[in-house]
Amino acid sequence: MDELSERGRELLRKILSRGRIAYDSLSEDERKVIDELVRLGYVRLYVEPNSRRLGDALKIIGSTGGFYVSLNYMNYLCLALALLIPSLFLYLSIRSFVMGYAAVGIFFLIITLGLTYISILIIRRRNCRLIKP
Repeated sequence: MDELSERGRELLRKILSRGRIAYDSLSEDERKVIDELVRLGYVRLYVEPNSRRLGDALKIIGSTGGFYVSLNYMNYLCLALALLIPSLFLYLSIRSFVMGYAAVGIFFLIITLGLTYISILIIRRRNCRLIKP
């Protein structure tokens, strides 16, 4: 800590008290002190998107959706829907077989197979990485 200047100590106290400081809000001499703090290993610099220009950034990278949803969440959502909806009809099919309604059970089994096929097509169309074609 002896190699740190007095201005660096003040800025380090400010960073420790606030937790995070925007690099844009610093003056030119404070930016030089930040460079010194980074070089000595006391702080790290993080790069994050600007919330004011987030829409422009999404247009630049080619996102077509209005609100960007992470692909991991979309993959898990597709997989959950692909398993949930056909399993509901499979449950109804088994339940109708147990109750003695074979025709209704076969009907629900056909619906289960159709929904499973459709959900696999939807997952492949959404480029889900969890299930490869």
